[in-house]
Parts: sequence; C-alpha cells; structure tokens
Amino acid sequence: MSRDLCERCRQLFTPQSLRELSGGVSRRHGQVQDIIASARDRCSFCGLICHVTICQVFGFPPDYELYLHDPDDWVQVRVVPGSSSESLSLIDCIETEVEGDDGSRGRYDPASFLTTGRPVETDVSSRIVVAEAKKLISTCIRMHPECSAIVAHSQPPARVLDVSGIDASRAILASTNDDLGKKLEYVALSYCWGGDQPAKLLHNNQIILEREGVLITSLPKCLQDAVECTRALGYRYLWVDALCIIQDSEDDKLREISNMASIYRDSVVTIVAAVAQSAFESFLEFDRPSSVDAALDASKSITKQCLVELHVDNGSVGTLTIVPSVEGRAITRNMPINRRGWCLQESILPRRLLLYGPQELLFRCRTIDCQSVISNVIDYSGGLDPPRPSSYEQRESDSKRIWNRLVRDYTNRKISMPEDRIHAISGIIYELERKWADECIFGVWKSRLLEDICWTSTGNQTTRSHHAPSWSWMSVDGRIEANYRDFEGVDAKVSSIGEEKTIYMTCRVMTRSQSARVKPMGLSYNPDLGIESDEPSGKSVEFLYIGPARWKDIIGSTSRYSILALAVVEVHDGVFKRVGIVQKNIGKNHGVEEWTSLPRRSIALL
Repeated sequence: MSRDLCERCRQLFTPQSLRELSGGVSRRHGQVQDIIASARDRCSFCGLICHVTICQVFGFPPDYELYLHDPDDWVQVRVVPGSSSESLSLIDCIETEVEGDDGSRGRYDPASFLTTGRPVETDVSSRIVVAEAKKLISTCIRMHPECSAIVAHSQPPARVLDVSGIDASRAILASTNDDLGKKLEYVALSYCWGGDQPAKLLHNNQIILEREGVLITSLPKCLQDAVECTRALGYRYLWVDALCIIQDSEDDKLREISNMASIYRDSVVTIVAAVAQSAFESFLEFDRPSSVDAALDASKSITKQCLVELHVDNGSVGTLTIVPSVEGRAITRNMPINRRGWCLQESILPRRLLLYGPQELLFRCRTIDCQSVISNVIDYSGGLDPPRPSSYEQRESDSKRIWNRLVRDYTNRKISMPEDRIHAISGIIYELERKWADECIFGVWKSRLLEDICWTSTGNQTTRSHHAPSWSWMSVDGRIEANYRDFEGVDAKVSSIGEEKTIYMTCRVMTRSQSARVKPMGLSYNPDLGIESDEPSGKSVEFLYIGPARWKDIIGSTSRYSILALAVVEVHDGVFKRVGIVQKNIGKNHGVEEWTSLPRRSIALL
C-alpha cells in the first residue's frame, strides 16, 4: 500500500472496497474540509480530489481556492469498471463529485464559457458568492504588497468577540492583551448605529460578557448578520465598536478611538453594512432583487433584457442574457453608510472591504477599486464613494487638495454628537500625519496653519461647538470647503500655539469703518453660521488679513486672485474669535494696498 495515502484512502484502495463500488454505487469518501486537511498532509489521492473536484485552480497546497463548496459538503466516490474485448478490468475510472445540500451547483449554462459576466447575484449569502469573496480576500493577502504591508507600532483592538467558540449560540468577549493579540485575525464591522444600542459593553456587564458571552439571537439584526458573515468567511473573531469598547468609560473610548486607524487597517477584512440605516436592520435580508429591477429601470432602456439562445460546439444549447450596463457609482453614492460621518474613515482605513450593497456584494482593497464579487452588468469602474485612499492621490497632486476633498466628503455627512466631529476622522488624521510627517490640530495642518484656517462654510450651519476653537472648521456643524487656494505670500505670522486652543499671531487688522472705504463697495464676509453671524451683542466685526491667494477658474482655467481675511469679533483686549471669512477678488498686481498700509498687531485667536 502506498505510504503517501491517508488512512481513508488506504481503505478505499483495497480489492474488496473497489469491488463494492464497481457496481455503480457511490460512497461518501469524506467531507471537503477533511479532504483539504489530508491533502495538506500530502495524501496524493486527496490532493487529486482537491485539484479536480474541490478547487478552482491547481497548485494545492498552498494555492488552493474553494470554489462552490462548503467545508461540510461530502465528496462522493464512484468506480467505473473498464470494458475491453479481452478482459473486464476491476477499475479504469474513478469519478468524484461534491454532494451539496441545496443543489445550487446544478445551475450551469453551456454558454457560460463565452463570457465572464453573470446575472447580478443578489443572494449575498450564497455559496458561490461567499466562495468568491474568500478567494478575493486570499488573493489580496497573497498578491498585493500594498495591502499586506507591515506597519510599525501597530496596535490591535483591546477586545474582540469570539463568535466561533464551543457554544455556537453565544459570542464571548475576548481580551487581546495576551498572545491572542500578536497573531489575531479578525473581521471588523462598519455600520450605522441609528440611535442608542441595546447591546453594548459597559462596566457592569463586562465580566458577564467575558465569562458567559451574549446570546447572538439577542443582538440587533445587523450584528447578527455580521456574526453569520464572519463565520461564513472562516474567521473566529469579530470587532464591533458597541461591544468591544466600554461605552460608559471615557478613558476606554478615547484610547480605542485614538487606535481606530490600526483597528480598521489591521482587520483581515471589514464588513460594511451599507444598506442598513440602523443596527436593527438586516443587511443580508435586504430586498436586492427589487433594487436590481429599479437600477435597470433607471437605465431608461425600453427593454430590460434580451434572451438569446446560442448553440455551442458540442451541440448543447445555451442562453445569453443581454441587459443594459448600469453605472454603479450612482447606486453606491446614496447608500445610508455614505451619509454617516464615522463611516468615512471606516471605509478608507481598512486594507480590504466587503460591502453589502443594495444590489450585491462588492469588494475593494487598497490595490483595486470597487468591483462586484461576481462579475455582471453593473459597472463600478467610476469608483466608489468614498474611494480607496490612493484614489485621492490619483486625482489630486498635493496634500492640500487631498485634504480639501476629504473635508468636503466628511462634512457632507451627519454627526450625531458635536464632540464626535473631532473623533470620527481621527483615524484618517493619524494615518496622514504619519505619511505627511506633519501635525494636524483640530483639522488644521501645522505646516500651513494660516492657510488652513481660511476655510469656508457652505451650508446653513446653526450652531458652533465648544469642543473645537472658532478658527477650526470642526467648530461648526455643517458643510465645509477647506482652503484650496495657493497663497502668493502669507502676510500674517504665527508666534505660537498656546493652551486652550489659542493661536498667538501678528497680523494687520482692519476695522469695520476702514473696510467701508475699500473699493469698490467696501467689504463683506461669508458668515460661519449661515445668514446670521454669531458675533456677541454690541461687538463689531473686524478683519484679520492673512494674505493674497490665487486659484484656477473652473470654466476658463485662468488664474484668479483674491484677498483672504478672517472676519472676527474682539472678545476682550487683543483676543478675537472667528465668525466668518472675507474672499475679496483683486487683480494680479493690485488690490492689497489697503491692507499692507495697516500696522501689524499682536493678537490671540480663540
């Protein structure tokens, strides 16, 4: 008996066993997971089964990919005796196939080899979709250097949920302080809370969650789905903020929020519950077939689809389904996940995303843009909102314009708590500080501090937060346009940045009465809080001159020039706070004289 066979195969290859099977009766040889394990242990026959029956590509081990099969599926073996005129052989052919539970593998069209495109697979939990998702993740880990690069000072999350332990009905809170954190593979969840959570980690239930865990059926539906997906992908641990951060501990929240860049970046994949508007909604049970129909209707085609019969070379008749191409970016732009402030960094920071969208399951990593897990008629080549990190760099030439795009995207999203305006982008800031070798202070970059405080409020903001200084765009609650202009020369000078969020600087200050004489028609300013300014009662607006700047006109692509100054009110002697911005158009070589003739003053900006 060959030494490179496992015990199961040794029992198969005996005369008695082969005679029993030669009558055309199939026998269960082993489950898919057992055959793979045996092939890894160098059983040659199990290896052949993997190549021919189980795996999509050759090269096992280690380059196998499960294609259509679950680990619990059974491999069937059947012996077909040979027949010749001279003798009847015991065995000429061994047939193997995988016996599944739902018969989904019978769906095969003879014309399928002519195209890689398939009908939109709306069942995001089907075996073929999950298998393809696993293949994309595996390929990314093995083949994409940018996606698998080791980052210095990486810090795992403090806790994860063990969702594949002994008791399948419960998720156990596990600490990563021990050896678990060094080799941890976990899935992270990005989702919309949609209000307070009934299931969350608190001081008074931490020990219970660590010892007994939480019943998975008691979790909100979105979290139940995340557990199901984590298990289907073959991973044991899941990170969910509500259950892995102590929600009534400010210290723990600040510590884990400051580590958000590592938590999402180092997840093996991040699941994005893109269609769920709250934790109580299922993203697996979403009505995707209706959504596909709506997308085809939106294509404005008179005929939704055309079915063509095709006779292939072997005489079989196949069918091609021809439908209009659908632009995917228009679909993804309005997903609930793209309206939530926290979810911007949860989409940008991870190395890999599995996005459970309104039509299908999507995949994106740091190397490739968004794509369907099963290729079909929906075209996502225009990018996904938000794009992967390098997409910003491809579209913009420098850090200032990259930051402008990020701020615009971020401030178009909703933030429930004013103090979260700072925290919900902290992970992106941490990554950019490391990449740009710069420091970001309340959304303003230290290397260009005076330029960056010249942001513009573009929405109908109504409140200013005390969690950020008035000179920071994080102090207002609506849409912001970060400064994109190139200064011809910054006239103001920063002396220091002191405690209590104060910028000490020297600059030229123009009073309201002086501004009325600026030609033509004096000065006006764009207020930070909509139409009405938030200046204190009895205080007059003054203007702090920053300098002249230029930019390219969108229509004519010619250079335009303007004065940039902050509209401020004096709180007390020499101490000001921002209430708006002046953007006064000037000519290329004139228009600054009214400002440069003013004396400089030392002031403090709160």
